[in-house]
Amino acid sequence: MGSAQAIAGAWVNDQLDLYNLAVSLGDMAWQQDILGRLYNREKLIRQETELRTKEELWLRFDEINGRMLVLYRELRSISHKGTEQALREEALELKKQRTRIGIRLRQLG
Repeated sequence: MGSAQAIAGAWVNDQLDLYNLAVSLGDMAWQQDILGRLYNREKLIRQETELRTKEELWLRFDEINGRMLVLYRELRSISHKGTEQALREEALELKKQRTRIGIRLRQLG
């Protein structure tokens, strides 16, 4: 996940680039809008950070689900007990990770 500091720096730079463009176009309303966003940057950056965190968590959640599907297919076709146990342990660990991600997603709303 991107650090909050990196996200904040990129967000501020983007806003300043947009402000410079608004100035060069002479668009006063746009300039005021951008200045308002910069004034409220802490809230907006926090929202952007949470959004990116959610997106990354959902991607990881989907990766885990995909891996679990593969494991369950392998379990249905396996006959060696040692291999079966290892696959079950991996599936259990993935379930735990998925649960932790689900909890974090619920906390983020």
